[in-house]
Amino acid sequence: MTILLIGGTGKTTTRVAKLLSAANQPFHLTSRRGPDAAPHGYPAIKFDWTDETTWAKPFEKGDIDAVYMMEPGVSQPWVPMIKFVDFARDKGVKRFVLCTGSSAQFGQDGMGRVWEHYVNTGVDYCVLRPSWFMENLVEPGLLYTIGQLNTIFTACQDGQIPFISADDIAEVAFHALTDEKSHNCDHRILGPELLTYDDIAATLSKVLGRKIEHVKQDKASRCQGMIQAGVSEYVARLLTNLEVIASTNFEKRLGDAVETVTGHPPKSFDTFAEENKTVWSQ
Repeated sequence: MTILLIGGTGKTTTRVAKLLSAANQPFHLTSRRGPDAAPHGYPAIKFDWTDETTWAKPFEKGDIDAVYMMEPGVSQPWVPMIKFVDFARDKGVKRFVLCTGSSAQFGQDGMGRVWEHYVNTGVDYCVLRPSWFMENLVEPGLLYTIGQLNTIFTACQDGQIPFISADDIAEVAFHALTDEKSHNCDHRILGPELLTYDDIAATLSKVLGRKIEHVKQDKASRCQGMIQAGVSEYVARLLTNLEVIASTNFEKRLGDAVETVTGHPPKSFDTFAEENKTVWSQ
């Protein structure tokens, strides 16, 4: 059984690759940049959602039984993704695992369309719907504001979020790809507790030994601040809208998918903060 991982440089994909490697499970990574983008020394195959001539390249390496898919950054991403699902089915792929976001809804524009296509075509599948990644806090933007300004800026207000680690998401994905019986469902992948950004700031203050402040902004100020920091207007508006939605407690829910699938509870933010405290202190 060989597994194809599309989006080989993503947070979860690289972690899934590591788990597959440890399990001696054959897999192929793909990237738009091909071998030059291979993480952890794994070879990568060139694959571009916008260039259908690259779609066959992974299959030249031999039969592929399962595919791990991430949403590409293209207009109407479900269009090429659905077309690729049919292409892969013709090549003998029997199982598809899609990692999307918590807001995805079956049949709706976005990854809901891909999810619907899985069901309509009768393939084995699993849709992962994680909440917000803890790892976002060590990405360049928040890494800078926490590390240099001792501040977190958001439009989330007091919205509660079950922050989840990419490690847990990857482990659920590993099981969805490799378990003998296909899951054939969606999993809401949620952290073990509901946290506001005030809670996040308080934990970071304790772990780092200095005051970290959560600055609550309105929609316009938050969006403009990101644009001034160099974020594109499109991305700034998208991220701001997600934060505003979170402020309404849209993300406020807990679940046991991680423990049910993996056999252990998801990582707590306290643990994540301890693991990464040197990153914010550099």
